[in-house]
Amino acid sequence: MFCDQSPSASRFCPMRLVVDITAHGFGHAGQLAPILAALRAQDPALELIVRSALPHSELASILGVPFAPAPGPPDLGLFMRDPVTLDFEASRAWYAALARDFDRLVEEDAARLRALAPDRLVSNVGFLGIAAAARAGVPALALSSLTWLDVARAYDLLEPEMAERMEAAYRAARLLVRLTPHLPMNWHEHGITVGPIARVGCRRRDELVARLGCAPDTRLVLIAFGGIAMPRLLLEPPTLPKVLWLGDRVSGPEIVSTEGLGFPFPDLVASVDLLVTKTGYGLFAEAAAAGTPVLYLARPDWPEAPFLESWIRDHGIGTPLPVDQRMLFETLLELLERPRPRPVPPSGVAEAVALITAFL
Repeated sequence: MFCDQSPSASRFCPMRLVVDITAHGFGHAGQLAPILAALRAQDPALELIVRSALPHSELASILGVPFAPAPGPPDLGLFMRDPVTLDFEASRAWYAALARDFDRLVEEDAARLRALAPDRLVSNVGFLGIAAAARAGVPALALSSLTWLDVARAYDLLEPEMAERMEAAYRAARLLVRLTPHLPMNWHEHGITVGPIARVGCRRRDELVARLGCAPDTRLVLIAFGGIAMPRLLLEPPTLPKVLWLGDRVSGPEIVSTEGLGFPFPDLVASVDLLVTKTGYGLFAEAAAAGTPVLYLARPDWPEAPFLESWIRDHGIGTPLPVDQRMLFETLLELLERPRPRPVPPSGVAEAVALITAFL
């Protein structure tokens, strides 16, 4: 698209923003969704170009705003064996291969960015795109509850040279916006912390119960693992009186799929009585914003887990998933009898939008 760049015409040129989204689960897209929606609301002419390996249909559903897709740099994060187990060998090999081709990959992505001609780049939270933006002369901002540098260092996945390259890439971002709760990330000179970020769902319990055709006093339990396979313990969830198990991207003989119900995921979270999930930023923050209690599969080796799990517990919303079926039965009964927790407002949305608006 041609845009007259003369001073007299500059006010008519829409801002073009490239957004890089890590494809390690759906949480990174969920963090950006309310921010991008707010940015588009205040500037409907804003052009959004999204680069991610996530399926386009999933991105469109999560982000909820019009965008143009474009290819971007490799942005894996980590290889996982299951929802909570890292594949060390595959992840270490991936970063080693990345180190060998780093300069070539950065230059190739810089060429892609020059062709897109963006005004700014926002990354959640790949580092190659930020390095390419610096090479292409595009100002970049990073936004997340973590960086892959911190995570990879915690697992000792990096050779010293690759760690230095990743740190230099992230430091090239003019600002690192840290979303509460987050890893410390105090090594970035221009880091700033905002409140929690979440999509806020609408509580539509009566409509959901009617759609499911169950009794009004049925308690609804949603199993969701962010697109990653659920643990064996939940393949056949326990039968409980007046409890209906729902599954988002998971299936089982006793689980009713949410596909086809026509409910956005945040509305589902706000409408059920309990969310069963893994430790993860997006799922925790959306449940907290809705005041929906969470039964979570703990991730003892995940670097972000202590910060996320203490935060969700401190707000009276999260309880660790028991290790055996008998304890699961008792814990579920107890949680379903408790009063619904008080919601935690996602104050970070407005704060992050203000920072990005100033950046734009």
